[in-house]
Amino acid sequence: MSDKNSDQEKTEEPTAKKLEDARKEGNVSISTEVSSVAVLTTSVIMFVALGSSISAQFAHLFETFFINAGSGFSNENEAMSHLSEALWAMIGIMGPTLSVLLVVTLLVNLAQTKGAFSAKAMAPKASKMSPMNGIKKIFSAKGAVELIKGFAKLFIVGLIGYYSVKNEVDTFMTFMISPLDYNLGEMGTFVLMFITRILAALLVLSIADAIYQRYQHHKDLKMSKQEVKDEFKQMEGDPKVKGWRKKFGMELRNKKRLDHAVLSSDVVVTNPTHYAVALRYDPKSNDAPLVVVKGQRLRALRIKELAKEYGIPIVENKPVARALFATAEEDSFIPGDLYKAVAEILAYVYKLKNKHKV
Repeated sequence: MSDKNSDQEKTEEPTAKKLEDARKEGNVSISTEVSSVAVLTTSVIMFVALGSSISAQFAHLFETFFINAGSGFSNENEAMSHLSEALWAMIGIMGPTLSVLLVVTLLVNLAQTKGAFSAKAMAPKASKMSPMNGIKKIFSAKGAVELIKGFAKLFIVGLIGYYSVKNEVDTFMTFMISPLDYNLGEMGTFVLMFITRILAALLVLSIADAIYQRYQHHKDLKMSKQEVKDEFKQMEGDPKVKGWRKKFGMELRNKKRLDHAVLSSDVVVTNPTHYAVALRYDPKSNDAPLVVVKGQRLRALRIKELAKEYGIPIVENKPVARALFATAEEDSFIPGDLYKAVAEILAYVYKLKNKHKV
């Protein structure tokens, strides 16, 4: 019984397939706190930058609206037209600001989810509408975390508000004897300072929440040993996976060992780091040189390393190496138009060998 329970415990790291399936379903890590702080920060910046302009436009709009509202309307259509103009004017004033906030929200969410988007996540589900599931969420561990976050935000706002007011008591006392314009300016500065402090504190909280959400998301995706076994069996039964494994196995079996191939060659022609082609020529059994093995980039470097290790001559000839790599296949004879160039290389190699023998 204990073995069965331990087998069902989610102790295994999520597989690549599990992570990919979760991403396709829109099950990704996301922190609403980060989005909220980003929107609030953008709102404050836009208010500071455009607040006076927006307030002036609204003042002009209301002034015009109330002036025209004093005159009678001949019919209902005229009144509705007047109201429609006022509404469109308000949309024109607030539209750019709301559009920027919408774009910021989308960008922040896309950054958190790394561009993941799924229609399944937005589709209505009966489980989401169930009152019982809602109650379970409230009394679950996640619900407790959300409750703690709510209290933390209230505590932070209250604490910042208390110390902000405490430190500015003397300033507030001067409001009683100062002109109204001065008081409004000072109050605006204080409110902006208060909001900035709150945003800075909420930013720290949102970063902590983002880290927690990633941890919790990864934990939720963990699998039991049985789930890993079931997924492996499912993949084993997938015809595509079977075909890929069969093809890979055949390629692996048919692929000769690189060290044996290089050891059996007479010369390695290089270019000097991009290409390497190992050739073997036995005039008793073959009429033309044979391409034993060839490689590009890292494989070419490995062929050169093995040639040095086994004492196989290495000849740098860029055009010949490039032509051999492009036109000749492994275990096949070189093309006829390269006979002369390769013969010169082999003659040079044989000459070196005879010199060393002497």
